[in-house]
Amino acid sequence: MFRFATGVILFAYAGLISAEEYEFSLAALDNMLQDDIPAVVTPARVAQPRVEVSSTLSVLSGEFIRRSNVQYVEDLLAYVPGFFVGPYWNSYRKVVAYHGTELDRFRRIQVLVNGRSVYSSAYARVDWSSLALNVEDIERIEVNRGPNASSYGSNSFLAVVNIITRSPMDTLGSNIFYTNDDQGNRRVYGQHSGLKDNWSYRVSASQGTIDGYDRKGDGDPRNDGHTQRSGNMLFIYQDESQKLDIDIGASHLDADVEFYEITGVSYGESTPYLDQDREHIKIGWELDQSPSHTVKLQYYYDRSQQTEVHNIDVYGQVLNLLFAQNLPNAQIYSGELVSDLDEYRHDIEVQSIWTPNQDLRLVNSASYRQDNVYSKTYFNGDYTEELVRASSNLNYRAWDPIILNAGLMLEHSKLTGSYTSPQLGVVYKLSEQASVRANVSQAYRTPDLLDEKAEWSYVFNGIRSTPVYATGIPAEKITSYELGLYHNIPVLGLSYDLSVYSEHLSNLSASGKKYADALEDGGILTSNESYQATIEGFEAELDWRSQNGVLVRGTFAYQDTDTESRKLKETVTPLITTLFVSLPVNDRISLNSRYIYGKEMATYDHEFLSLWLTHRATTEDFTFSAGLGGTVRLDNNPYIRVNNVSDDKTSLFMFANLSF
Repeated sequence: MFRFATGVILFAYAGLISAEEYEFSLAALDNMLQDDIPAVVTPARVAQPRVEVSSTLSVLSGEFIRRSNVQYVEDLLAYVPGFFVGPYWNSYRKVVAYHGTELDRFRRIQVLVNGRSVYSSAYARVDWSSLALNVEDIERIEVNRGPNASSYGSNSFLAVVNIITRSPMDTLGSNIFYTNDDQGNRRVYGQHSGLKDNWSYRVSASQGTIDGYDRKGDGDPRNDGHTQRSGNMLFIYQDESQKLDIDIGASHLDADVEFYEITGVSYGESTPYLDQDREHIKIGWELDQSPSHTVKLQYYYDRSQQTEVHNIDVYGQVLNLLFAQNLPNAQIYSGELVSDLDEYRHDIEVQSIWTPNQDLRLVNSASYRQDNVYSKTYFNGDYTEELVRASSNLNYRAWDPIILNAGLMLEHSKLTGSYTSPQLGVVYKLSEQASVRANVSQAYRTPDLLDEKAEWSYVFNGIRSTPVYATGIPAEKITSYELGLYHNIPVLGLSYDLSVYSEHLSNLSASGKKYADALEDGGILTSNESYQATIEGFEAELDWRSQNGVLVRGTFAYQDTDTESRKLKETVTPLITTLFVSLPVNDRISLNSRYIYGKEMATYDHEFLSLWLTHRATTEDFTFSAGLGGTVRLDNNPYIRVNNVSDDKTSLFMFANLSF
């Protein structure tokens, strides 16, 4: 597969060179259109032309985001090759996975919001439903498909998702948005942005309600659905030499969760629920010391507190077994079974960007992070982890048209020791708008605190159950090889990217650790299994924007996974393809459609088609748009797991937006 896909890229490269030998050269045309050269910031943490990047990248532009009518940030990643997105245990707990390897708690991608990591190191995951982030506030999303630990450290394992929000200058005025559908899902969003002297600001808030799945695979009803509320304030000061940004956000999640199916435990009329609060503050300062040197300083604080409550009736026999009590076996006891998890993070970083000439750029950074966790359920108290990092990334034009990209990250964890993550890439520019690239990188996913320090038990009426303990696991490791072709053709409004990769993963640990299983294993939570895998594949994406406003984005991803682990293979989606089309009918009306197909997403095929019509009216004082459409599931399967069943495969939706 890897050789075949490499041949496809080399064939496309040969065709590109041949095309340049016709009546006019693309290089000459590109020189006339240098203002249209796309720039990205994610790979080396500084703006650079995408054509000079050796990593494999996807960029979801603001125009695409706003036309897509996607309501939640994580769902946008379905339009990145190799990603699949969908709820797993509950409607609020979504799988956002790249190249599979896990389902219930995907832990192998790094996610940043304006440079602030939202990856949890205590109970490793990205908690999408708790992010104080609205999709309308996003400028673009850059996705580094592949490891980039040399820039972002361990846990930048399979991919790095960098979410960049819009400047308040781009959203001046006010905006109100509302949408709902016939399945009980609805969302409202509002924002106001202003400007005074060198300061600009935006205040935004939203509330979304998802009804969730209807029933389980055996026909029993689901206790699913959630409501999430979030608010965000962004302040920016900028003058000729410096920039200051202050980002403050908070969110609240009310969610229904699944019942515990344990013999001797019943719920009566009660239903279990989860309550979660999260807030953050981030301060960033950027100073241009000279035309060739820029210094950045960043600090952020993130806090998350969640409680899951089950009001249950329990037989004394269960309490005797799990809580070491001496009670009558047949007696029923009522009370609250509670799970809690509080996480706190402080992170400070300084970064230096030195560009002595147009052929050389050096980015150095150093950071200190402190993670503190408190939980009676998972840790029987608190623990503090400290992480120190230093990195250097070099971009060097060795000789025209060859560019070298090299990086190294050194990091030391109080809990798990020291790690070194290197990266080396080379770019051969075919023109100012086209290049072929090769990249090799290495990364680690360090064990989270649950892997290393867990003392897991449940609390019922203030009494802790018999604990199970983690014994520690080694860090997971990946070595990745990439080869790709990128080509941007501004005169046609077209860009495309082709890539092949080979990833070698070792020491992979399972995420599906369960309290009951650990009790049966003598109280040891840590699995004695570790997995090895080689993942090879081919990915492609295409973007086209015509002069009359047509927007098309298509993606394709195929992967082949070689592993002896049946569990790991079940998490892999061997083929995913998406297509989005936005077609203006006239100045006011546009027709939009999206199609997604995933083969064997955790053994089930998934396919759906959506179509909607948008009408837009503009005056001097306001802009009003409204839309009506529908979505149909073309498969007849549960989504990802057997208990995710929706009876109605078709839904109708509407939305309205007012800007003034």
